Amino acid sequence: MLLERLTYADDLPMNITVANITEDPLHYHLDIEITYVLRGSVRLKNGYRCYTLQEGDIFTNSGHEVHSITALTEDNVVAQIQISTHYYFQFFPNLSKACYRTYSRKLGDKKHNRLRELLLQILLKYTTRGFNYKSKCIYLMVDTIKHLNKYFNLFAFDQEVVVAFEKSNPVAVERISRICQYIYQYYADNITLEDLSAVEHLSTYYLSHIIKSFTGMSFREFLCFARVEWSEIMLLDSDAKISRIAREVGFSTTAYYKKYFKKWFSLTPEEHRARYLPLVKSDLRPAVMEPLPMNKAAALIRQVYANYNLRRGNGDIVSSINLEVEVDTAAALGRFEKTLTVIVTLDDYKALGLRMFALLESLAPHRVLLLQREEDSPEDLGAVLKLLRREGRTAKQQTETDCVRGVSAAYDSILYPIYLFRCCLKSENGQMSVFLRDTDSADKLLQGQSALVTANGICKPSYYFYLAAAHTQGSIICQSNQYCVVREEHADQTVFKLFVYNADKELLDLCRMDSTQEQVKSAVNDFKSALEVSMNIRLPPGQYAVTKYSLTREGNIFGYMANMGFPDDAAVFSGYCPEIYSGAPVLEVYPDDVRTILNIHFSIKSAGAQMAIIRPIQQNAFP
Repeated sequence: MLLERLTYADDLPMNITVANITEDPLHYHLDIEITYVLRGSVRLKNGYRCYTLQEGDIFTNSGHEVHSITALTEDNVVAQIQISTHYYFQFFPNLSKACYRTYSRKLGDKKHNRLRELLLQILLKYTTRGFNYKSKCIYLMVDTIKHLNKYFNLFAFDQEVVVAFEKSNPVAVERISRICQYIYQYYADNITLEDLSAVEHLSTYYLSHIIKSFTGMSFREFLCFARVEWSEIMLLDSDAKISRIAREVGFSTTAYYKKYFKKWFSLTPEEHRARYLPLVKSDLRPAVMEPLPMNKAAALIRQVYANYNLRRGNGDIVSSINLEVEVDTAAALGRFEKTLTVIVTLDDYKALGLRMFALLESLAPHRVLLLQREEDSPEDLGAVLKLLRREGRTAKQQTETDCVRGVSAAYDSILYPIYLFRCCLKSENGQMSVFLRDTDSADKLLQGQSALVTANGICKPSYYFYLAAAHTQGSIICQSNQYCVVREEHADQTVFKLFVYNADKELLDLCRMDSTQEQVKSAVNDFKSALEVSMNIRLPPGQYAVTKYSLTREGNIFGYMANMGFPDDAAVFSGYCPEIYSGAPVLEVYPDDVRTILNIHFSIKSAGAQMAIIRPIQQNAFP
């Protein structure tokens, strides 16, 4: 069947394939398809012409264009992006009429470079699958279509090769674009130059002149070209007689149709049908291509993007660490099993009320210590202790002299959870103790204390480390300075928890000293190293739920205060629910169908941490 019907996921109105292509036989579809050659070369047949596409070339097939791809080099890698016209109609009502031409013999101009950049961003977002990647792809495609509409929505002829239009007059570009769309929309009707001049409110003489000047063809030649191009679908998708096809596409006589068909296709319609009908995509002649694993596709696209930036002299490139990790799920390097003790005070209960119990419920500590100070009422302490035990907590009182609070501005920042995690992995001590809440302060919200929440109850980044650590018990199966993988064996399933963190020794040393807020802010902002980690995990076939969490340098109370210059007024964030400012991790949940290998990618552009939980939904879903 010549028509390839495209379907899309409900939450992503595009299909993206990165593959080594041997052959994608003749077909057409109703939506736009963009072909980007990432490596090697291929031959693309589109309509009457064959194009040799080299690395970096981009070709856009509009709807209803018969095309095919065959390999010229064995090691080619081609990205194909199919775009849902139905979805993007809401942004671009004329998208179905678009006639994009991105092929050009001139490489390196600004408009092509910008198109490459947009497409590489989409491909990188899709293959690395970071947080909210689908929404990012959708809106990057809006920018891409805007760019296509502005610069590529018309074409010209260069020695009988259809190429991207090179004129720069915006008024002329818009006008000739409308003319092309009109001809392609009404090609089968008996349209005349007079009809078109009435639509454009121009004289026939002037209209004829600009069509010839901009496309290299007269109006009549252009109309016949459009008719011939559309006729190829009927030739290869039906057994209709040639005379009927000629009438259907608007030719007055069969001889006239054959004359123009041979001019462009170099074959008669009968010869063309005989030669190319066996080459149409079908069950007997399917596409032969090998999609790249997502991690290998991402690595190649990152390399192409880096080379592209280097050629353009982009000075904003940051250093990047790229790691590909094969996870041995049967390994056992040690245990990750910590018992958490949370220290609370009577003032914590007075300030937080019932929220204190909600925080403890989330943390699920092994025990709770109620700190006893000289000024505390024994009756009040007894009442709070009773409430804690009623909530099911193992709780006891302890005098204040036994507990010491450290001070460092880094404790309030993204650096502290990374530091704590690294310390946990190095330490054989299975005990963790932490204050729940900073001490009260009349004039300062961030005090550099190591507690989990500020005095007014806003969760700091370290809270989420303790939350994850307290709920993780299992075998460490993979570990380095940038990541750790833990396997948890439950009664009914095996769960994997992956932790990835990005910070160097100089940053983490700030947690060991009495650092100031400005020191921490400056050091974190100056840290320009990106971390890309791609993990391959061999799993039994089935469907798995992947839950990813991300902590960033900006999305927490330290980042908010840093943006405001660290005001002294502690009431800046008072009067609102503290959860609003607690900088909860960015969350993404998606299913992944696994046959043998689950690939998951982590991308951290500055100081930050990410975690993923992989648990089976349905195993043995595939033969």
